[in-house]
Amino acid sequence: MVIDGDTDSLEHIQSYLKNEEFEVAIATNSRQALEQLKDENEETFDLIMIHTKMPGSKKTGLFSMKPAEKKQPSGVEQFLEEPFTKQQLVNFVKKTLKELD
Repeated sequence: MVIDGDTDSLEHIQSYLKNEEFEVAIATNSRQALEQLKDENEETFDLIMIHTKMPGSKKTGLFSMKPAEKKQPSGVEQFLEEPFTKQQLVNFVKKTLKELD
């Protein structure tokens, strides 16, 4: 799942990831994301990425979260700083998902 208030960015990210054979759910705000999480089993989502600003910084990017059921005690969430390329996004997702295995 990708959560981003900027619909253009959201559509680009969704397109990039779908082209790499990922299933991508999208939400433009936290309310939509929570509704999808409520409607689906949380285990449906392997990864949740939220567009955000780093606290105490002007840097923005995608912050990855692992659904609670899949979160490993030693797991560290990742941050992909903007701007990023299509390939950086794909590599970020693959790397983060690999850490779940």
